[in-house]
Amino acid sequence: MKYWNENRKQYYTHVEPRADWREPVEKWVDWMDVVGRSKQTLRTRYYQLSRFSRVVNKKINDVNEDDLILVLAPLGAEAKRGMRAAVRMFYSWAIERKLATVDPTAGIPPIAMRKAHGKVCPEEAIEKGLGSINKDARIAVMLGAFCGLRRIEIARINLSKDITDDENGMMLRIHGKGNKERELPVPAKLAAILRKRPKGWLFPGRFSGHCSVDYIAKLIKTATGYPSHTLRRRFATVAYYRNGCNVVLVSRMLGHANATTTMRYIGIVSDEMRNAVESATQTGMGITLKGNPVVGTPDVNYTLKQVVIG
Repeated sequence: MKYWNENRKQYYTHVEPRADWREPVEKWVDWMDVVGRSKQTLRTRYYQLSRFSRVVNKKINDVNEDDLILVLAPLGAEAKRGMRAAVRMFYSWAIERKLATVDPTAGIPPIAMRKAHGKVCPEEAIEKGLGSINKDARIAVMLGAFCGLRRIEIARINLSKDITDDENGMMLRIHGKGNKERELPVPAKLAAILRKRPKGWLFPGRFSGHCSVDYIAKLIKTATGYPSHTLRRRFATVAYYRNGCNVVLVSRMLGHANATTTMRYIGIVSDEMRNAVESATQTGMGITLKGNPVVGTPDVNYTLKQVVIG
């Protein structure tokens, strides 16, 4: 597999499938590369199938549903979802090529999405990151917390190709998951910083191309004390509550395929809950409030804080 061998395997020599799985797995990942899967997806799927093959420790055609269950059982919900999806896709490919006769995932339904909200990076941690002595770290924190970018999206920014200006300010072309692109306005304070950076990769790699996603993750974690994805959740939460709870807008900015995924990113703010319970104490009025904030109405700036009682 050309991509893995030249760009990743040299750094992850321990991540390999069981010997008799190696060639089929690498051919499968090459196939995914041809049909347009992103490099990050290739890396993730290769790792998942490598781990799966070593844990089950059987030939491809001998793996059954019980083997898959044993692999999935100790994993968390998101890891279960990813592993099942990887195995399902691999066996679909393998069956077409007569490498297997039975799909071990056939009797296992899709794993339900985790309903609990993930951590949202607190504001004091954002402030800490913005005060870092590392210039790269400060920019990475801004891109995560102010623009909601994933770490791979931050790593891929090329100031020569991805930055444009219109009458309203700077726009950034984002290279998202699955090779999907979107455009996002850049906050003025971040735009001023980006204009002073050299053209080319915002975060160059050590030898060529852009830096790794692990470098971005380390920058943000060192600067804030929180994982990079918590900054994306912070952006989703702030953008949602400060813009009329417009989940469609936030979903589009995050690059999500549907709003259901977006709602899992948005944290519950205690002020909103307090406003909600205080509003429920108002017994001398109708169930609905005349001035409820609806996007596009004259009362858009109305908030429940106006009816909070002492």
